Amino acid sequence: MHQLKSFILACGILFLHTVVAQAVTTDSIGQLGLPVLLIATNNGEEPTCDYAFAPEGAYGITTINNTKVRGRCMLIHQGDTLFDSGSYEKDVSGMTFKIRGNTSAYYSPKKSFKIKLEKKNDLMARGDSCYYDKNWILLRTGDCLYTLLGNKVNELVGMPWTPAMMFVNVIVNDDYRGIYMLTEQVKRNADCRLNVDKQTGFILERDAYWWNEQVYFKTELYQKEFTFKYPDADDVTDEQITFINDYLNRFENSLENGTYDDYIDLQTWASWIIAHDILGTWDCAGSNMYLIKYDDTPGQPLQLATMWDFDSILNTPGDWSRFHTNPYFYFPYLFNSQNLSFNEAYTTRYHELAPTIFNDLTAFLDTFEHSSTAQALTASYPYEYARWKYDDGTLQDKLAELREWLVQRESWLNQTVTTIPTAVHQLRTDQQASTANVRAVNMLGQVVNRRSYRGLVILHGKKIVAP
Repeated sequence: MHQLKSFILACGILFLHTVVAQAVTTDSIGQLGLPVLLIATNNGEEPTCDYAFAPEGAYGITTINNTKVRGRCMLIHQGDTLFDSGSYEKDVSGMTFKIRGNTSAYYSPKKSFKIKLEKKNDLMARGDSCYYDKNWILLRTGDCLYTLLGNKVNELVGMPWTPAMMFVNVIVNDDYRGIYMLTEQVKRNADCRLNVDKQTGFILERDAYWWNEQVYFKTELYQKEFTFKYPDADDVTDEQITFINDYLNRFENSLENGTYDDYIDLQTWASWIIAHDILGTWDCAGSNMYLIKYDDTPGQPLQLATMWDFDSILNTPGDWSRFHTNPYFYFPYLFNSQNLSFNEAYTTRYHELAPTIFNDLTAFLDTFEHSSTAQALTASYPYEYARWKYDDGTLQDKLAELREWLVQRESWLNQTVTTIPTAVHQLRTDQQASTANVRAVNMLGQVVNRRSYRGLVILHGKKIVAP
């Protein structure tokens, strides 16, 4: 039976690839309706990378030796040029282009990229200089609607910043690369991103790939590693590292004695974990955690900044997101503290959100389904599937899955959140957490639910056909 399914899947993809390939031109891609991001590198050079595997005691795979190629990028929509970086000239025009990503980059033939403009501008062409920045991300998309929903949840729960995003079809050196999500990078920008103080502010990441970074620090009590998004690793001083490391150490000690209210912003921390509980996030290490301290004064507690990476949502039916029970981050310690301030902040915030957020999310998906972007995605999917030789279903089926999840999740959370103030959440042992991290990924390197996914997956490093 598995062999028959593999044969049918392969035949379907081959047929689709043969039909679509006959019509893949810049003009034909432009007629699909999504904005087209054209990238032309100098001499047609392609970015490359190598891969590094985690040392003992850590985990994951990440990219190293990433080459940056120079070139030009243009955003075109319905025949109009919305943005043009111009040809590459250092500090004047053009851009550099490199592969980004970690474990998913290793498994997926379709890579994500980072674009760095030589001169600040708005690559999304929104018509306002307040959005100008040099750094932009092209996220490869399979379950692109997961990121669409995740960003909307991030916005509705009131996180300090939600990255802007745009679906685009990407062509590199006349080669169609598929559907991508063009998005803002997590970084300091006083006008439109995270406005931490330029001299004394911090943007940190609880980073599973700390072992591949030049600068990181580790806390004393819970041995958690953090890297710097701001200041940049090349600019951060020893004094700044000592200051923020000491702050995290004092926060960890406060979790033991119940005085954590003095160190973290309960509202953003509660909103962040509620958002992941709504989404049912599985991969608590892969769903990046960004912390901000606006300045170095005692009156500025640590906030959680924004959610990022939604590949593993819709994966914990009938249970909390894994942030509750996996001690990779601090939530299990907060929920189990003798100080119930965080539990109470969680329930208060949830009951503020619950009357409207699920209806708002469903209405958002309904509106999106009838949008021109959705129509353009539907038209683009056959080209995406043909280019990367997979088939992940229709837009309508994907949206139906999201709506069904929201209905079930609302019912479960409304019944279960009432137990939070007095609940003691079982922390998983390291062995349990390690076992739980073994997940199937599709051919794009995205975590999938094996109970519902149909097609080829990678599990324990081997390709199998999911039943």
